Amino acid sequence: MKKLFYIFVLFLFYLSTGVAQVSITLPQADENFKKSYPIDGTYILESQNQVVYDYFRDNPLPVNAQQLRKTVDLGYTVGMAKAFYAYDFETSTRYSTNFTCRAVGTDCYIFVEDGIWNTYVNQAGVDSVKKAFDSSTPANPSKGIYAMDTTAFGQPPNVDGDPRIVILILDIKDGYSGSGGYVAGYFDSYNEMTSASYPSSNKGECYYIDGNPLNLTTQSGLETGMSTTAHEFQHMINWNYHQSSPQTTFINESCSMLAELNAGYPQYNQSLYLDETNHYLLDWRYGDNTNVLNDYSRAQKFALYLWNQFGIGIYKYIVQSSAYNGIPLYEYSLQQIGSSLTFNDVFTNWLIANELNDQSYNPSYGYNYPDIQTVNPTTYYNPNATGGTSVDRLGADYFSFALGSNLKIKFSTVSTSLVVKAIKTGPGVTDVVNVPLNSEFSVPDFGTTYSNVTFVVINTNQSVNQNYTFTSTGVATSTAQELKWDTAEPLGTFTLTTMDTVAVQFDAYPGARLDSIKVALRRAGSIVGGVWESTGKVQPTPLGNKLAGPFTASIATTSPYPYPVPYQNWATVDLRSYSISTEKDFVVGFVIGKTPSVPGVMVTGEPNPGPYHSFTYLQAADGVTTPNWYYYTKGTDSVWVYLIRAYVSVITSTGEEKVVELTPSNFSLGQNYPNPFNPNTNIQYSIGSRQFVSLKVYNLLGNEVATLVNKEQQAGTYNVPFTMSNLNLSSGTYFYRLQAGNFVETKKMILLK
Repeated sequence: MKKLFYIFVLFLFYLSTGVAQVSITLPQADENFKKSYPIDGTYILESQNQVVYDYFRDNPLPVNAQQLRKTVDLGYTVGMAKAFYAYDFETSTRYSTNFTCRAVGTDCYIFVEDGIWNTYVNQAGVDSVKKAFDSSTPANPSKGIYAMDTTAFGQPPNVDGDPRIVILILDIKDGYSGSGGYVAGYFDSYNEMTSASYPSSNKGECYYIDGNPLNLTTQSGLETGMSTTAHEFQHMINWNYHQSSPQTTFINESCSMLAELNAGYPQYNQSLYLDETNHYLLDWRYGDNTNVLNDYSRAQKFALYLWNQFGIGIYKYIVQSSAYNGIPLYEYSLQQIGSSLTFNDVFTNWLIANELNDQSYNPSYGYNYPDIQTVNPTTYYNPNATGGTSVDRLGADYFSFALGSNLKIKFSTVSTSLVVKAIKTGPGVTDVVNVPLNSEFSVPDFGTTYSNVTFVVINTNQSVNQNYTFTSTGVATSTAQELKWDTAEPLGTFTLTTMDTVAVQFDAYPGARLDSIKVALRRAGSIVGGVWESTGKVQPTPLGNKLAGPFTASIATTSPYPYPVPYQNWATVDLRSYSISTEKDFVVGFVIGKTPSVPGVMVTGEPNPGPYHSFTYLQAADGVTTPNWYYYTKGTDSVWVYLIRAYVSVITSTGEEKVVELTPSNFSLGQNYPNPFNPNTNIQYSIGSRQFVSLKVYNLLGNEVATLVNKEQQAGTYNVPFTMSNLNLSSGTYFYRLQAGNFVETKKMILLK
């Protein structure tokens, strides 16, 4: 009864039990935004390893001796048992544990801890690690991680005389108890000390990869393991050039995050940085295994930009230049590659690229890399506004104007280190201009030539936060804007039990009221729902103060299968009588269950956006042991999204109310279906105005393999069939890119032969 009461309190109504019609099996539920997530242990050890830096600072002879030592073979063979030291992150001590050699490669020895053999690690997983390190990566099938990292960054140390690297796979002692962060790998420079005074040193080149909970018997586990392998090997190389004085953690970690991309492994969660741009660039949050993930995201985003702009060659200077650190290191490296740009130039261009990402307008204002996400700035739908904030050192604040005309704005500040850029975009047109401080700046063609103006307020001061305020004026008008989380056609409904609930969170829409919502339903019947303020969390609940409900959404027909395109079974609920302000994030939810009279809410798959928006309250499900709110993942890089949309009423300058659908853009690119595919798939996209449209397919190296569309098209939704059968392409990951005017989006698809 306690479980039912919890739902009853949240939704204020009760539904009877029954059996639901279903077309999708309930997937595994994830208990948190990230129930389990990998972190790097190397930065944690930096503060513990001062003894190492002191040792090599005071004893340069061992370093010199490394250069004179003859190449030797440690003689490790498959099946050999050996004890190695590892680090216990719970007790901050080193301990000995038993390993067995499971593979000997050209560039590595791989030992696996005996206690985890044939659990999360088996021979197939070990062979995959050896192949990736020695000979083949997604970025280059004929080069392994060893070659990719050494070519990009430099050479590893060699205190043991054997050029092979020892990779130790073990259950890293990190206090992991089923959720939260776990150490996926680490490099411990303590092992570089060969003196007998340090008995807990392995006295050779080795680094560690986790074998629990990281599961190297699965494809996703191996992908994480391979990324971690490239990451930790860079740390080893980096240490070789900074033996007596550590490099700034942000720079070291950014190089390791780039090592993952350089070897062809996936990008890290970009949104963690994009949602926290007003933060000191070089910050690294030691002891905070949650917020440090944002630091990793920021580090990789900046590293990727440098790589795209200046090539991989700049990284040898960044890694190997021991005379410089921090911002002076970036300045030095730019000079060494012959660039006339200063660090502030590059930093400013990067911040513009994170919003615009358009190299066709300016090569410095974008990335040459697929699946780039951009900043989602605070948006004002009325040009008459005021605001301002404190901008962190080497941080940035973004906000946009999306509705209205004849925009005028004034930024007030006493700072001399703030820089403001205006990014003006419209159908087929883009402009980036400087904005003066403490005087009026006008955009008279806002609302005509330019439909959106984003301001980027940049603090170029490396030491002190800077404050600013702004006041803007203009003519408030209303134009339809789209903001929905679903972009693909529905795939079916989940099997849920009575009193389970589904909910979708929507971002705030300042200056408006909630007009209505609509929901895509599978079959005839009624479903009861409500509207709440968002708590900004998944657990213990995303539902804050109740704003509306209970109310009923109903349809009279059951949708046939295969489902019609576009999907037709949408129920609309008029909410104008509640006068709900959308100044804050809000949530729309429905109670569903195994009752024929309660239709299921349709779902679709979308690429993982980082911040999640669709949530489910489950009383019981596969893999879920306690009633709570959850989100569903779809494979390793996608999530399930409920087809619930919201509408608002915006007050115009004449007092008229106009209904606006909340969706991110008039332009959208859907996920191909089916995916994975062989050999045929379909790609759907929408354009909001007449544009020249380009739709192309690329391989992992960025080489074009097919052009599907290359012509001018009218506004509308298009479905393009695509077949690989005549292209003689191998199985793997490919990217398709849509460019329509100023709109550019890239998605990933998988060919399985």
